[in-house]
Amino acid sequence: MTESQHKIHVLPEELCNKIAAGEVVERPSSVVKELLENSLDAGASDILVELQSGGKRLIRIADNGSGMHRQDAFLSLERHATSKISSDEDLFALQTLGFRGEALASIASVSRFLLQTCANEDGLGQQIYAEGGAIKRAEEVGLPQGTVIEVRNLFFNLPARRKFLRKEQTELSHVADVVTKQALANPAVSFRMKNNERMLLDLRREKGLRERFAAVLGRSLLKDMLEVEQQGGPDLRLTGLISQPQLNRSAASHIYTFINGRYIRDRVVQHAVMEGYRHLLMKGRYPVVALFLELDPALVDVNVHPTKHEVRFRDQGLVHDFIANALQQTLRPSDWLTDRDEDDVAQTASVMPTPVAPSEYRPATLGAPSQMREAAASYQPVSSTVSHPEPVPVSQAERLQQQPQPVEQLVLPASEPHGFFSGLKILGQYHQSYLLCQDGDDLILIDQHAAHERIGFEKLRASYAEGLVPSQSLLFPEMLELDFRSATALEESAEELEKLGFDIEPFGGKSFALKAVPQVLAGRDVGRLVIDVALELEKVGRAGQLQESIDEILILMACHGVIRANQALTTEEIKALLRELDRIDFKAHCPHGRPVMQRLTLTEVERLFKRQ
Repeated sequence: MTESQHKIHVLPEELCNKIAAGEVVERPSSVVKELLENSLDAGASDILVELQSGGKRLIRIADNGSGMHRQDAFLSLERHATSKISSDEDLFALQTLGFRGEALASIASVSRFLLQTCANEDGLGQQIYAEGGAIKRAEEVGLPQGTVIEVRNLFFNLPARRKFLRKEQTELSHVADVVTKQALANPAVSFRMKNNERMLLDLRREKGLRERFAAVLGRSLLKDMLEVEQQGGPDLRLTGLISQPQLNRSAASHIYTFINGRYIRDRVVQHAVMEGYRHLLMKGRYPVVALFLELDPALVDVNVHPTKHEVRFRDQGLVHDFIANALQQTLRPSDWLTDRDEDDVAQTASVMPTPVAPSEYRPATLGAPSQMREAAASYQPVSSTVSHPEPVPVSQAERLQQQPQPVEQLVLPASEPHGFFSGLKILGQYHQSYLLCQDGDDLILIDQHAAHERIGFEKLRASYAEGLVPSQSLLFPEMLELDFRSATALEESAEELEKLGFDIEPFGGKSFALKAVPQVLAGRDVGRLVIDVALELEKVGRAGQLQESIDEILILMACHGVIRANQALTTEEIKALLRELDRIDFKAHCPHGRPVMQRLTLTEVERLFKRQ
């Protein structure tokens, strides 16, 4: 084969840099992200971001970090030159935000690039100017300690790429989002951001996350935010702020998650956050969250994607469950006094009733008295089915229908302390659907159906979790055909699925025989459900999809067996309902995510009547 016939050749260095830039630099916000990470790694405590035309004409970032000496300044513009790793072991024990060493070289290759840096306090620094990756001039200049980088005319030498940039306001919003994320993760650092000489962000150094959160996202949100601090062993810790369910958004744009100080957009973590809010938010609603996960760097690989937004955990199931459980533990004690100041909230939290453990739950016995339009039998047999695998004798069922449980048997013992709901003053019932109560000077409205639905659901779920799940054998086994990854996930979780009432046997290759299903899933398309479970297991390592399906059925059972709207209740029945609310967790919302309670302060009521 002659030289001219060779089809494989080495790409020129200039083209390699442009390809690398395509991976790292997507738009002005990508440049800002990389430069901010370098500033933070350099120990900067003061960072200024200046833009023109949303970053399309100019990006200028100045910091007071450690700066660079002459030789390091030149090396920083070489591909894969970095001070942050020196061996493959370092790659799996990263303590810095940047590490790949291609950022400055990639940015310089697609812009008119100016680097000014000084690594000492004597005022003598280096200035390097490059166009399209080629250094045009370098000189010594007088500078304070720190680094200034100017990126002009981004993609000037890639006109096709420049056409993909959006209008100024769009690019500016992306840059602001990047600065916001870094500001949340680094409250001790001052961030300022200008566009066309107009100051858009001026965030001073703060002592903690709450102060920085208020400055970035709004102080009015703080009263609805809960602090998270959970330890999952020596190498796993979760801190941050999460919103109470009543504070939510229509998109996931306010879910900020960080791993070892690095902002990440990871599907496992995102799924875990939403799992923590399961049955507390309505469909299509998302919480406001700023969460910081700290773990041994060796347990997570951040070198999955050039943007470093995605990560890979060594044990993603462990991380997923730790985050979900931490959020559920934080959300469990409902804070009902959201209109009061933080001191009042703290005092209220100290006297809130201790959540009752699932093992202490009574069977779902909030049956309706004879005056109710809905007989007790419509609710009681449902809970009996879940609590007791053995069938209820016909004579016993008949007795339940003939003798509804009197209200007196539902009243809690006098020795049991009153909770928030049982301590309310009952005013009456509005439209036979809403309970009117008084808490101090505040008017409390409670949706009776939503409240009882939550009670029924929590008790049914607790009963389901306490006992062995009864299975129902299929007359004819159903054959399942899976792909290799789903089949592997299913095999690895066979023991867990068996505990949940499934009997699944390998049938050679990637085929399985489904021989029995949980009784509560009888009559559903369970074969399809098992395939969905396998896909879910592949993603997060746990049967979240299965639990959601079981919960949907328990919600349906609870909804059909509880107090309805447009149903008259006596005072004693209202008292019994309020006492039951105090015995359960997650009482803020019904299982569908609708609020159980609303509060009107005296000031708000007086304002309605023009007395304020």
